[in-house]
Amino acid sequence: MKKMVFSSTLSNIFSIELKRFPMLGEIACGKPIFANEDRESYIMAGTDIKADFCLKAKGDSMINARICDGDIVFIRKQDIVDNGEIAAVVINNDNEATLKRFFYYAEKNMVILKSENPAFEDMIFLNDELNNFHVLGKAVAFQSDVK
Repeated sequence: MKKMVFSSTLSNIFSIELKRFPMLGEIACGKPIFANEDRESYIMAGTDIKADFCLKAKGDSMINARICDGDIVFIRKQDIVDNGEIAAVVINNDNEATLKRFFYYAEKNMVILKSENPAFEDMIFLNDELNNFHVLGKAVAFQSDVK
């Protein structure tokens, strides 16, 4: 990823290193939506964000995690996340994507994807249904506009 450095000759202004993150489209924060990959857009953000790509949040199911509609969520590619982490998950044969808190219960052969909004029900996958989704990666940061 390309890094950019902005600096100034003023003593009270510090340089900021930026890099480009590919924007791969939108991800549902609510009912899963069609996984649309953009691959033409980029978001500039600080080099301290350890992510591989970003997605635009759509919906309000993650508002109690402070992720709101229109926020940019930075994702680090990984197939496995720890229980309780927020993950980008693709379901229904790679056609739909959603952002949820991930919980895996090996003894029950079950995955629960939880929203951070009590208005939304948990998504539960049991036994063979576990073949219907995969984790794209872990949400590591987000960027919001001031409203």
